[in-house]
Amino acid sequence: MAKRKQPNEEKPLLPTIHTVEDLRALPDADMPRLAEEIRAYLISQVNLTGGHLASNLGVVELTLALHRVFNTPRDRLIWDVGHQSYVHKLVTGRAEQFDLLRKPGGLSGFPRREESPFDPFGVGHSSTSISAALGFAAADALAGEQDRYNVVVIGDGALTGGLAHEALNNCRRDYPMIIILNENDMSISRVTGSFPRLISRLRIARGYRRMKRGTGKFLLKIPLVGKPLFRLVRGVRNRVRRLFYRSNYFEEMGFTYLGPYDGNNYSQMKNALEEARDKKRCVVVHIRTKKGKGYPCAEQNPAEYHSVYAGEKKTRTFHEIFGETLLHMAEESPAVCAVTPATGVSTGLAPFGAAYPERLFDVGIAEGHALTFSAGLAAGGMRPYAVIYSSFLQRGYDEIVHDIALQHLPVHIIIDRASLAPGDGATHHGIYDVSFLGEMTGVEILSPMTEGSLIAMLVAKKDARHPVAIRFPNDTEDEALRDTFYPDGDFSAFGMRPSGDFSGARAVLVSYGAAAPRALEARRILGDEGIPTEMLLLEDLTDFTAPAQYLAERLAPGVPVVFLEEGIYVGGAGMRLDAALRAAGYTGRYETLAIADGFATPTTPCDLYAYLGISSSDAVAAVKRLLAL
Repeated sequence: MAKRKQPNEEKPLLPTIHTVEDLRALPDADMPRLAEEIRAYLISQVNLTGGHLASNLGVVELTLALHRVFNTPRDRLIWDVGHQSYVHKLVTGRAEQFDLLRKPGGLSGFPRREESPFDPFGVGHSSTSISAALGFAAADALAGEQDRYNVVVIGDGALTGGLAHEALNNCRRDYPMIIILNENDMSISRVTGSFPRLISRLRIARGYRRMKRGTGKFLLKIPLVGKPLFRLVRGVRNRVRRLFYRSNYFEEMGFTYLGPYDGNNYSQMKNALEEARDKKRCVVVHIRTKKGKGYPCAEQNPAEYHSVYAGEKKTRTFHEIFGETLLHMAEESPAVCAVTPATGVSTGLAPFGAAYPERLFDVGIAEGHALTFSAGLAAGGMRPYAVIYSSFLQRGYDEIVHDIALQHLPVHIIIDRASLAPGDGATHHGIYDVSFLGEMTGVEILSPMTEGSLIAMLVAKKDARHPVAIRFPNDTEDEALRDTFYPDGDFSAFGMRPSGDFSGARAVLVSYGAAAPRALEARRILGDEGIPTEMLLLEDLTDFTAPAQYLAERLAPGVPVVFLEEGIYVGGAGMRLDAALRAAGYTGRYETLAIADGFATPTTPCDLYAYLGISSSDAVAAVKRLLAL
């Protein structure tokens, strides 16, 4: 017998939303219940797939209001960073793809133009949204489409990035742009710096702005003298404001400023967005949301739940070993300091910051500034460690060239997440740093593969008088690599480590970094198939003369070399070793397996390493191909 529906039993709303039109067809009264359903779905789903949880829980009501007030996708919605776009994807026709969220070839964890017309601008890094929206608005103006809105959602953390302020400086006040400033005190770590404090003061001064709006409306209603009186009072009011309140950054720049509002209150959000829309000019809407809203553990620990791991979280990662070692080094030397662009917790610097808060500089989401600031610290006699994700390091390319390498300043650049990021996708792949750093004169590049070699490198290079880059993946050490290449437990002789004496090898594999475990697995497979193969592990990627001479002297004629790397092919380590081998007189067959498609964006679900041709199987096939087997 079918279950009888009880009078108070309500049918779930989320399964009925297949398009944004379905969302708009619901009454406003249903939005709080829909928000609860979305939060429950996100908590269950993201804990399975992994991904950004706390940030998405904080923008549920905002997202619903945005799609109901604006005519998306004609009105463009541009998310800064984009890690908070899961709700946006759920209500724009992509709910059925959520089981493939953050899987290569599946649903991206960030907005992607190729994925949906509701994603007008691809993103994954911070502070780009206002520049992009301004470009869209200028294009609309040139096309005569001034009735089209470009809506930005940017967090207070992203406003610590200089690019956002460059865009604000360039904004046209008459463009129909709406900039939603989402204040939640968080980026990846807690937001720091002067601008977040300014945002906080804007919130405190809310009562003044309410009084200002009410007074203006009252005066303008007075016949004949209303407008002159309004102008007089406005002049006096502005003087009073400057006397008693700090200036409003946005109003001083000529923007219309509304807020702050409760961003987790749907009614407030809808009313605020409608008011901003009706002004038909550039408006800043200041809202305040709770990161992790509706999930108590995420509300209490938003940094921990910024990104949730699928399955068991790895322990003793390289960045944790780095953080522990740096703390010990700081105990020995007062010159040791650390610089982070808002990634202190995720890069293992929390213990260092707790012990030496005056020596940990969180500069906000400003990688270029972090590097030049580090250069200044080094020039001033300190020993700075600039700790930056590999994909974010790209944003400081000029600063490394101009401010660090050119001046030979002893900045230690610690490169975390130096590997592919299958979950986050192309915006987060750390695969370019070896290529672009390798072109810079005087920059030493190290790539430890064990805990012991990382510690040995940090200790050996602590007094270096030149730039040193130490790169590692977001991973733990591989025990098989450690046992193969450091069987004696002596990690001091890092640089290049052979797996054997190469005397009976029919082929040699060379690798480093995140690809090295796959190269070692390929060696095992080849050995099991009766093809004796040796491997050379590289942990120093600065100069390839020594490994080239080592191989040229030991390899018998006809022994091929296959280089496997998890990095971009052009300018990469494999290409450079090839040139060094030829210069050393090696005449054998050589092949580099590296990433030719640097954006690595498959369109169907797949194994990303096989898709890019850098899997263990690809290495095995390459050896057999060169041996003509």
